Amino acid sequence: MKNILFPLIVSALSILGASCETKELKYNKEELYFKAYKADPSVSFVLPKSMNEGVTCDEYGEGCLSAHIVRVKNLELIAVEFMTEANAIYASKKFKGYYVRNWMFDDVTGEPSLEKFVSGVLEAKRP
Repeated sequence: MKNILFPLIVSALSILGASCETKELKYNKEELYFKAYKADPSVSFVLPKSMNEGVTCDEYGEGCLSAHIVRVKNLELIAVEFMTEANAIYASKKFKGYYVRNWMFDDVTGEPSLEKFVSGVLEAKRP
């Protein structure tokens, strides 16, 4: 009887454990933009003047999906979207930036109004 119950208990526990896994929370570009815009309508994306200008994923490393220049209150920061939160945390450590979910914010540190905006409105943190 013990030989039959043990595999059943192990199977049941592994199914419960798998179903209790938390899905990683991510923001897509639109969600993050609308959250920022709701708090400050001055938020806008800065489009490069040509295809050769602007920011790219080349400098931000593994897992980078896109990089954008964002203007907030006439100041600019770089918002970088990553595949995972772990990638965003790694990049924020490397560049001394802020992160929230799968996004990293560069060129924020040392600019009090941008630091206040990303940490307060977007709930970003320093690693």
